[in-house]
Amino acid sequence: MSRSRFACLRLSATVLSFCIFLAPSARPQVMDGRLEVRVIDPSGQGVPAALELVSRSPQFVAGAVADAEGRATLHRIPPGTYLLTARHEGFEIAERRIALQSAVPRVVEIALSVATVREEVTVRAPAPLFEPYRPSQGTRSGRDDLEQALGTTLGRSTVDMVTAMPGWLLEANAVLHPRGSEYDTQYVIDGMPLYDNRSIAFAPAFENSEFEAVTVLTAGIPAEYGRRLGGVIALDTRRSAISGHRTSLDVQAGSYATRIGAFSHQYASGGTELTIGIQGGGTDRYLDPPSLENFTNRGSSGGGNARFARDLRSRHRLTGYARTNRTNFLVPNDLVQQEAGQRQDRRSSETAGQVHYQGTLSRRTLISVRGMLRDLTSELWSNELSTPVYVLQDRGFSQGVVMADVTFEAERHTLKIGGDIRSSGLRERFLMAEPDELPDFDLDFRDRQRSTEASFYAYDQLRAGNFAASIGFRFDEYRLLISDRAFSPRLAASYFVPPAGLQLYASYDRIFQPPPTENLLLSSAATGFGLDAVEEALAVPANKGHFIEIGMRKPIGDAMRIDAKHYWRQFRNYIDDDVFLNTGLSFPITFDSAAIEGTEVRIEAHRWKGISAVASYSNMLGRARSPVTGGLFVEGGEAEELRDVVEEFPISQDQRNTVATTVRFQIHPRVWASFGIRYGSGLPVELEDDDDDDDDDDHGDDDHGDDDDDDDDDDDHGHDDDHGEAQPVPAAILRKVNFARSRVRPNLSLDFSVGSRVWEEGSKSATLQFDLRNATNRLNVINFSGLFSGTALAPGRQATVQLRVRF
Repeated sequence: MSRSRFACLRLSATVLSFCIFLAPSARPQVMDGRLEVRVIDPSGQGVPAALELVSRSPQFVAGAVADAEGRATLHRIPPGTYLLTARHEGFEIAERRIALQSAVPRVVEIALSVATVREEVTVRAPAPLFEPYRPSQGTRSGRDDLEQALGTTLGRSTVDMVTAMPGWLLEANAVLHPRGSEYDTQYVIDGMPLYDNRSIAFAPAFENSEFEAVTVLTAGIPAEYGRRLGGVIALDTRRSAISGHRTSLDVQAGSYATRIGAFSHQYASGGTELTIGIQGGGTDRYLDPPSLENFTNRGSSGGGNARFARDLRSRHRLTGYARTNRTNFLVPNDLVQQEAGQRQDRRSSETAGQVHYQGTLSRRTLISVRGMLRDLTSELWSNELSTPVYVLQDRGFSQGVVMADVTFEAERHTLKIGGDIRSSGLRERFLMAEPDELPDFDLDFRDRQRSTEASFYAYDQLRAGNFAASIGFRFDEYRLLISDRAFSPRLAASYFVPPAGLQLYASYDRIFQPPPTENLLLSSAATGFGLDAVEEALAVPANKGHFIEIGMRKPIGDAMRIDAKHYWRQFRNYIDDDVFLNTGLSFPITFDSAAIEGTEVRIEAHRWKGISAVASYSNMLGRARSPVTGGLFVEGGEAEELRDVVEEFPISQDQRNTVATTVRFQIHPRVWASFGIRYGSGLPVELEDDDDDDDDDDHGDDDHGDDDDDDDDDDDHGHDDDHGEAQPVPAAILRKVNFARSRVRPNLSLDFSVGSRVWEEGSKSATLQFDLRNATNRLNVINFSGLFSGTALAPGRQATVQLRVRF
């Protein structure tokens, strides 16, 4: 990276630091808040009114009915600005704006006045569109969005919600890349961070049916979040909306023999809540295949979850959450492997338990303690016809975590101090052999290691007039194959211009990201295997960097909001991955540095004359710089190719333009329709023999090459697979690659949906929805074979029917 860019980064950080003397970072959107309401009449007596709490930033709706004394408690409220409405027969409707700064309980009293006879119509103010005094705000999809999302294949519903938000790119096999990062996605389940690779090939997937909301954050990240900071995905499990029993049943069936079902039952009474759920499904298209024929691509999953919460006494609450899931699937074959009769099976399973205690020490002080035990296993096994090699793998880890924090809230300050410690026992077993030499193995590897990670953080949020700011820091220590530690400041600031209704904001995050653990033990020990193709290994170092973002938010009228931002990311020891020999198993490597820069725009329109819409646009430029500073050097591999070479090249997630938009029409109170567009300008391609490609007329850059003409039967084109055999590549796939620009050609999907609440009786309902993805059945190539990735094809046309029953 140039000295001028370094100087720009330092200058921006200095300016923010100077502003902080007035010093909230982005408040995490975890649903831990508690709102205690008392509704009274003009004489001060309690009224059993119906309450509704609504926000459009974040998108959230909650309801409750006050008891005979007019008291009601709403649990699990995310930080935000809300409109609280109280209704009771014989009284005027009362409204009050409420701002929840943190998880510290808030007590509110709302007074009702006796109704009078009126002839005029009262126009009531809607819930606020955004929070003008919060520097960094996550992008959130609430329960309605999750339930009405288009149907998709197994394991992709939650991922699909995330990729509709700006800055998130989906690569093969539902791998998420936030703003150009490879491994750096952090999931947070009810406040508990998970740092391992959660793509569907590595771990059991999350599905929308389990969650109340999905919130993502890519800048202005609170100091309590660390270790994986490319992007944070906060998943909040379903909350109990009403007292008594409530049952949900979701069923989906569609293309590729996809069938998915989820059942949950909730019970709430007073301060006690209980939720149990089961889910499962299957599909004939689990991963993104390398061939048009979609060979050996079946997958199935099943699991369950339970959540229990109880008020121990006034303002003290204990919550337990457990889940277990298992996924079985086949690895898709290419043409050569299919003809050889290869079959490779994979299985991933996970069992986890969380406990959370939340207690109020005083009116403005809250303590929170969380713990988690988790075990994850990933297995792979082959038959004797596998080519080029027979492999067997059994890897995973067991993990224990303890987290604690204290929040102090004043009128203009919110201070949070906390830390965590986690211990993980990693295990890896790997066997490899030539199929014709079985049962003798060329490699039999087994190892166990224990990692220890600890952190401490603190941050303060405050507001002074129209200025809001935050200062925070985090200290991390990491020990596994290497030992490292880092101090990371986090800064954010914003200024609200009331006459223009405009918020200007900026943030700076220093990051520290330890090496990914997937296949780390195997690749680190490979130099001792005595394999000719393994040349050398360097310890994978921690990734460190600087994130800067500037932007603006502004409501347009009373129903639309625009958010535009520009960001810069600079990395040292940029994380990527390479493939171990011919096995298809990836392991982490690091490049010397990387610089990523981009612009994102998101426009949201909320229910204007029955129309709502969301449009997101991202433009990104990412460049990495060799040499390789960590990882395994395998003959013919990516790390070996760039071992002693100093050059600059596009990162593998360098898609310049990405668009996602959805428009929804409320045709009737019980009928709606929507259409959407997903567009990507294409990922980079690096071939081993670029000179030959440039000379091949059939690989030209003609625009008509996007047409899928079946008249071309140039199936004699080929490329070398991982084991050196020339494989034929269908002309339909070749036409989707722009060899002159070394990029996959643009992908496009037109999607449609129509739904109706076919039955409704009180809180009971049945909803039927029909969805059509990629309606034109366009062939979209995600990756094309090269140094960075193998060929992967996106799904064709998908038709889905969904049934949702609530009673």
